[in-house]
Amino acid sequence: MLADYAAGVDLYHQGDPPTALYVLQTGRVKLYRQSRENCQILALPLPGDFLGAESLPTGAPSPYSATTLTAAAAAHLTPDALQVLLDELPDFQEVFLKLITNRLKQFVTLVHDLAFRDVTSRLAMVLLVRAEAEGQPHDEGIVFERLLSQQEFADMVGTAREVVYRTFKKFEDDDLVHLTRTSILIRDLETLRTIALQEAR
Repeated sequence: MLADYAAGVDLYHQGDPPTALYVLQTGRVKLYRQSRENCQILALPLPGDFLGAESLPTGAPSPYSATTLTAAAAAHLTPDALQVLLDELPDFQEVFLKLITNRLKQFVTLVHDLAFRDVTSRLAMVLLVRAEAEGQPHDEGIVFERLLSQQEFADMVGTAREVVYRTFKKFEDDDLVHLTRTSILIRDLETLRTIALQEAR
């Protein structure tokens, strides 16, 4: 089933029963966990990515929430329909396992970055990954849609909004990036890569 969603729509919530399996067709979604006033953005799936349904095999509650950042369209399989496919099609079981494994790898990488990289490296890594996945050539470098507020960037790298503001300001002063309200221009991808790969000592 294919459905259209406006920006700011919750597809499902952390703690919900096992959810549908969504295949994002257009638009962008954020995956995140919430603990009281604290939020951690886990991932920003691209069109073509799968999300949801990770907890279906165990019947556990959904481990995170999903909310549209922009208008979006997504195909989805209900938990019941997905379970039928898993029960009857061994090849589909293998595909589903790969989807879950890839999401797990993504979360393990996030845990590593939060544990072993400082805020500057974590923010540089977020920008590097997005530039490589979404970036379009520009006369001055690589550009991609901003998507996130400074608070959401803070939620993604695990720090306060003021720290993200200062880090972006330093990146701009060093002529690495240029921000507008709608876009981010990466002017020096290789220096940003070097910063992103640094680990705290």
